[in-house]
Formats: sequence, structure tokens, C-alpha cells
Amino acid sequence: MGRLALDARARRNLGAAALAWFGVLAGAITAWFVFQPIRHDALDSDLTLVLVGIRIGLDHGWTHIYSLDLQRQAFEQLRPGALFGSGERFLSPPPLVWLALPLSLLGGAAAFYVWTAASLAALAAAWWLAAPGAGPRRWLWLIGALAWYPLQYGLSLGQPVLLVLLVAIASWKLAEAGRPLLAGLVLGLATIKPQLTLVLPAVLLAAGHWRLAAAWALTAGVLAAASLIAVGGQGAADYRSLLGDAQLVANNRYFTLAYFVGPGALSYAAQAAVILAGLAGAYMNRGAGLARLFALGLVASASSATYWHLQDYTMLVAAAWLFWRGDPPRWQRWWLLVVVVGGELAWPLRPLPVLIGLAVWLACLAVPRRPQARTRALAPA
Repeated sequence: MGRLALDARARRNLGAAALAWFGVLAGAITAWFVFQPIRHDALDSDLTLVLVGIRIGLDHGWTHIYSLDLQRQAFEQLRPGALFGSGERFLSPPPLVWLALPLSLLGGAAAFYVWTAASLAALAAAWWLAAPGAGPRRWLWLIGALAWYPLQYGLSLGQPVLLVLLVAIASWKLAEAGRPLLAGLVLGLATIKPQLTLVLPAVLLAAGHWRLAAAWALTAGVLAAASLIAVGGQGAADYRSLLGDAQLVANNRYFTLAYFVGPGALSYAAQAAVILAGLAGAYMNRGAGLARLFALGLVASASSATYWHLQDYTMLVAAAWLFWRGDPPRWQRWWLLVVVVGGELAWPLRPLPVLIGLAVWLACLAVPRRPQARTRALAPA
């Protein structure tokens, strides 16, 4: 028996080592292709648009950061000869510009690499706080995350997704430690890219965690008020104009339910239905652990978004870690492969697989798990 147990342990270790090597090789190959544009031009990323916002704010005042003409001028100064297309718009909330303000002291390439290093540090911190399991096998979660195409794609674009991921994980950790007010204050910082966690506070409120939700509302409200004061009436009008134009760009809704039903009222109704399903699931899971509720909120946010891109699926890394901590049934663990493969091959396969994967995952999270203790109690003595 001892030899058999040792052999089984050795097989598990060998399998884990093989999986780790596969993840490293797959990640390296993916990175080679994903980061090719950056190797040629470090400003060929969305971070350039943040630098555009910073430059306008410093040179012309924060009330003008959403001026399309000034954005075009600043973009052409940063990237002479590059096309200022329909996707080249700075639409992020002012707090993201303020967060990235120190990057203005650096050159364009240096700013990108410093931002990338900060993003990788955020991922490592989130992994340390939330990855399930113990021992060397925990590294598989970090290797797998780094190998996933949506995450690498977001890194190559200089997106703030990994910073928001750390914010969500830190909020969960603080809530688990019995500090809901601080957890909510931290979660409010996710407003630097609000659509990534938009449904999460409502899910927590529906599950009865009103202190956390109230603290989130306080932080988000303060940041929103500061933003409105900074941009003023003209800036708000410019922002609404840019947002209206962005809603007409098909790429901004390609990975949303609008892919199924088309843009317009029907897609908004479908997204509202998903949000209601997530809130109903949160109410039914009032007694569940916070890890499950946070995962539910993150998956509901991704499933119901009206403005979403492939790199935004990086938030599902946090959802998967938290979901796995709840020891879900084996078939639900295997189902995550549908989401993983759907995200990895989202361009050739189109959004359908990942959207279906998300729908089933959301249902798994929304339906409360049957307590195992009850099953044992009903068994004959």
C-alpha cells in the first residue's frame, strides 16, 4: 500500500510538473506573438491614450481631457504618423489619469515598461493572497494565468485590468478578515475601470453585506464627485459625446450579449436579465462564503457588460481562484476549461464559446450548493 501510495503521489507530482512546463512553453509562445507590436513600438498600446489624457490635463487643464481635437493633437505628438482611428479615444475616468500621473516623468517606452512591471507585481500579489491550494502546486495557478491569452493581451495593451484584479482580491481578503468597511473602501478603487466589477457591489448587497456595499458607494461617490469637479460641465459634455461615439463601434460590444441579439434595446434587456439572475443568485447564496460571492459578482459583471473587450476577461482569473477555493464539484471544475479555451481562442472561434462558458459558470455560482453534511445526516446509521 505504501508503495502504491508513493507511486500515486509521484504520478501527481509528475503531472503537475508536466502541466507547469506546458504552461511555461505555451505562455512563452503566446508572448512571442502578442508582444511583437510592442517590441517595434512601445507606444502601440492603450497606455498611450492614458498618456494623452495626462498631457492634456497638464497642458490645458483637466476640463479638456475629453476634447477630441486635443486628444488627436496629443496623440499625433506622441505617435507621429500613426492613425488616430475610431478606437483611439481616451475614455477612462479621471482617477486612472491621476493614478498614472507619475508616468509623465518618463519617456513613452519607459512608461510602458514601468506600467507593465506594476501590473505583473499586482498579479503576483493577487496570486499570493487568493490562489487556492498549498505548496509548490500553487505556482500552477500563476503560470496558468500568465499563459492565458486574454491576460497577455491586456499586458501588451498596457491595460489597468491587473490592478483592478488586485483591488478585487484585496477587498475579498479584507472582508474575509472581518473588515467589511475597509474592504468596501478598497473595492471603490476599482472605478479606474468600473465595468470590470460593476455588478459585484450589488451582488454583495443582495447577499446581505451592506456595510461593504455602503463603503464601496462612499469611495465611488467621492471619486465620482472629484471627477465631475475636475472635468466640469464642458468636460462632462465632451465625455458624453465620446461615449456616444464609442457605443457605435462594434468592437466595443463584440464580447457582450449584443453578439447574440444585436445592439439596442434587446441587448440591454438581456444584460439586465443577467444582472437580475446574478442578484437572485446572491440572495439565494446569503449563507455562502465570501469567495463564492465575489466570484459570482465578477462573473456576473463579465456576463452582463455593455462595453467589454477580450483583455477584460483577465478578471476571470480572480473569479476562478475564488471559485476553486469553495471546492466545487468536479464537473464544474472541468467546465472552466470551456471558459479557458474560449478565451484563449476567442479570435478564431469568435465570442460564442466563451459566452456560453460564462453563462453556465454563472448558473453554477447562482444555484446554491447542497450542503454535504445534510446528505451524510440523511444516510442510514
